[in-house]
Amino acid sequence: MTSLGFIGLGRMGGRMATHLVRDGHDVVVFDRRRDAMAAVESAGAKGVASAADVGAEADVVFLSLPNPGVVETVVSELETTLGAGAAIVDTTTSTPAMTRSLAERLADDGVTVLGAPVSGGASGAENGTLTVMVGGDRATLDACREYLDAFAANVVHVGDDPGHGHAVKLLNNYLSNTAMVATSEAIVLGQQVGLDVETMCDVFNVSTGRNSATEDKFPDYVSAGRDVDFALGLMEKDLRLLLQFAEDSRVPLLLGSVVRSQVGCTRARFGDDGDMTDVYDYLRETMVTDETGD
Repeated sequence: MTSLGFIGLGRMGGRMATHLVRDGHDVVVFDRRRDAMAAVESAGAKGVASAADVGAEADVVFLSLPNPGVVETVVSELETTLGAGAAIVDTTTSTPAMTRSLAERLADDGVTVLGAPVSGGASGAENGTLTVMVGGDRATLDACREYLDAFAANVVHVGDDPGHGHAVKLLNNYLSNTAMVATSEAIVLGQQVGLDVETMCDVFNVSTGRNSATEDKFPDYVSAGRDVDFALGLMEKDLRLLLQFAEDSRVPLLLGSVVRSQVGCTRARFGDDGDMTDVYDYLRETMVTDETGD
């Protein structure tokens, strides 16, 4: 039986690793936070002391890490112990350039890298309904497909380039984040002239303005006073990585810079742990002025 490894057991990784265990796979896990490891160990995973220890025991290693810099550090540890024929499946939101560079480097050791970021948030990870955008060798994806199916409802091969998965992920998040900012502005303006939020969303959702914010975030979260559970710090990080990707590709994203600036202002107001729905609250505070001048 193929032994699986999972490094990074946060709000996404912990849930994905647990699905792999529940599907009957042998899973070796590591996270620098002992409490995160304990939660997955209780489901039946085997905890080890380092990333290198995961590499020594696993044939396929999943990564779910905070940023590309951490990915590079962890992979540097992994490559000291991973054997030829092993695969790394990186679900981190990273940059195409980083993924491509790691894939080229590890190929010399006979290790294959799939860039396989996910979309669907913590609820998708919990329910096993994530979407995975996979860049890299198709045969390796086919071999890993049963593992991805443990936590995903949609697995899409977006290209043979290992960086293509992360490219699509950054573009997807760009559209999602832009929709949140634009919809928030539209709704604040509509409210200012007396329109009802629910009515506006009902109309948008049967018209050409329909998007993820009108269909999901406003009806199910903002109007209900609930958080989406996607932190502003992560939202801004994704936009920063997007702009880095655009710069590397020599394609300017003017709107992307504006959206990042708006999210950055919201983050400054509500902090890294603020929710992406706070974009609406921030715009409501800053867009509407007191016409009396009092």
